[in-house]
Amino acid sequence: VRFLDSGSDQGTFFFVMEYCDGGSLADAAKARGGTIPLDELMPWALQSLEGLAVAHKEGFVHRDIKPHNILLHRSRAKISDFGLAKNFQKAGLSGMSITGNYGGTPVFMPPEQITNFKYVKPVSDVWSFAASLYQLLTGKFPYRFDPKRNPIDIILNESPVSIRERMPGLEKKIATVIDTALLRNPKDRYADAGKLLAALPKTRS
Repeated sequence: VRFLDSGSDQGTFFFVMEYCDGGSLADAAKARGGTIPLDELMPWALQSLEGLAVAHKEGFVHRDIKPHNILLHRSRAKISDFGLAKNFQKAGLSGMSITGNYGGTPVFMPPEQITNFKYVKPVSDVWSFAASLYQLLTGKFPYRFDPKRNPIDIILNESPVSIRERMPGLEKKIATVIDTALLRNPKDRYADAGKLLAALPKTRS
């Protein structure tokens, strides 16, 4: 989302961004009964990944990727809300985050973001983006949450459910990319948004 201006008024800082008239992908899913069809979602996924890839290339990690933070403007998807963003190349040099604390939305967070939030890298955004696609396509979160268990405990100790278990008809190529991006070990995922973008099929086969 384009940054337009910033300033302060009576000691309160503000910034101005472009208005996105289409709401969020979360809104779009709700309007369609809880999910977005693959053919409709994929162009938005690729567009928003292009934006996230630029942020990663410039040295920033978002840390709160979720459907609510992907906005639509004139039918084009854009990444918004960099409120938790941090320059990952300078991680550890700021006292703004405390190791052991976590930020973001737990159901869209990989394990390392809970245990080591201060040092998360683009690979953690990759997990969150894939989790967002998963939820938008299936209407369910990647983890099998149990109301009797703390969700943080599930995130730290369980593996995501393969997306084809929830959506058997999903194309194998896309399912494989999403499942790979959701692997527990960051070293086994795509390293950044650019690599995830390159892995996703650009057209339906």
